[in-house]
Amino acid sequence: MGAIAAGLPVSRPAVSQHLKALKQAGLVRDRAEGTRRVYYIDPDGLGPLRRWLDEFWTEALDAFKREVERSESSARSDP
Repeated sequence: MGAIAAGLPVSRPAVSQHLKALKQAGLVRDRAEGTRRVYYIDPDGLGPLRRWLDEFWTEALDAFKREVERSESSARSDP
């Protein structure tokens, strides 16, 4: 964690709390290496996140498209 915290503008305790949240969410894992903990991305945890993001953006972009089409249709029908 020290190497991660060294490159960030937040305290080590803040980095520790973020890593804990990421671990609880299943996005990272850690392993002991001597007296250090090494964190790495959990590929299994990224699948559900990727699916959620894909669904979110698909819905958001579809809604945006509908609104643009509605606006264009409304503009064409105005005298």
